[in-house]
Amino acid sequence: MKFKSKLLAFGFFIFLIYSCRKVPITPTSDESVKYFPLQLGRYIIYDVDSINYNDVTMTSDTTHFQIKEVISSSFADSTGGITFIINRYRRANDTLIWFEINEWSATVNKSRAEKTEENLRFVKMIFPINDGAKWSGNQYIDTSNGLENYFDWEYKYSEVHVGKFQNGLTFDSTVTVSELDNENLIEKDLEQEVYAKNLGLVYRIQEHVSKQNVSTPWTNPEKGTKVTMIAKEIH
Repeated sequence: MKFKSKLLAFGFFIFLIYSCRKVPITPTSDESVKYFPLQLGRYIIYDVDSINYNDVTMTSDTTHFQIKEVISSSFADSTGGITFIINRYRRANDTLIWFEINEWSATVNKSRAEKTEENLRFVKMIFPINDGAKWSGNQYIDTSNGLENYFDWEYKYSEVHVGKFQNGLTFDSTVTVSELDNENLIEKDLEQEVYAKNLGLVYRIQEHVSKQNVSTPWTNPEKGTKVTMIAKEIH
């Protein structure tokens, strides 16, 4: 009887030891790559506004048009990954036919997303996505050969996993990538992109403007260009 009681006590002691141990938690897989989806047949149509500021005539000229980016094909690259070909089309408005303007490419893996635009290779995103994370997005560009404007850009995440509404579309979760943000009294250089989860790039601004009158607001610069690209249709 005593032996049985001792056995029960020992069994209870073992139960307590194991019940107090922490059960390992399997972390959920990082979903950062979903902000840069690459699937054959996907396409996005963007509304684009391009503004040119003329410091001679002190006027501005705005051009409205649309851009369509279509993921048309893919191939196995030298790194063992998959490179996707993006055919880009342009039209003046939605009543006209598209005509092809160029071909870009993109690739993504567990650590980064890259895009080649006009033969320039950019690291568009790094994974996992963390607010305030920084990286050298132009690291593959040789800035010593006429491309000095791309030197020393510091990409940075902000507004991580934020919902947005723009151009009639609602996005549950977006992340902003600030690629370049330099401003002084007479010059302003801004390059920024916004990505939506499961959808990809939904907004882009490229602004390089200047002025001589420091009291003039940046909404009315004297010289330079400003291009905004906003998603209209996503398929």
